[in-house]
Amino acid sequence: MIVISKWRRLTAGLILAVVMIGCSNGPTRPDVIPVKGKVVYQQSTIPAGALVVFHPTSPDVEKQIGGKPFATVKDDGTFALTTYANEDGAPEGEYGVTVDWRPKSAKQPKFSLGEGGNAGVSKLKPIYSNPQKPVLKASVKKGTVNEFTFQVD
Repeated sequence: MIVISKWRRLTAGLILAVVMIGCSNGPTRPDVIPVKGKVVYQQSTIPAGALVVFHPTSPDVEKQIGGKPFATVKDDGTFALTTYANEDGAPEGEYGVTVDWRPKSAKQPKFSLGEGGNAGVSKLKPIYSNPQKPVLKASVKKGTVNEFTFQVD
């Protein structure tokens, strides 16, 4: 009988451990800070529909958040970054920023299977959409206003 009670306790302990692990929240995600901004094209035109992506300089941040903070430029030229939920912001850190502005056309599909995005050539110079060598930079910091204006041509 002593042997059976040891097995019962061991089994109960293992079940409890599995349940506790299954109910945990998993790895914690970095907190986000509101990030807003504006994109200006050739000093005046508003690049509505352009895609703004903040590329973390730390590969660990990208792994923790499962991607990159991004936004679509609105009709007034402004944007607000999304990481986990709509317009929630980005984690604190250093970022290279890309901006890609594809023409809108009723004849073009919204997504191209080969490119994974809007079809067509960007209206901006290629230097603005190169994540390996970003010319635009941003530093997101807690306790400060994180608003950026990016001039592109």
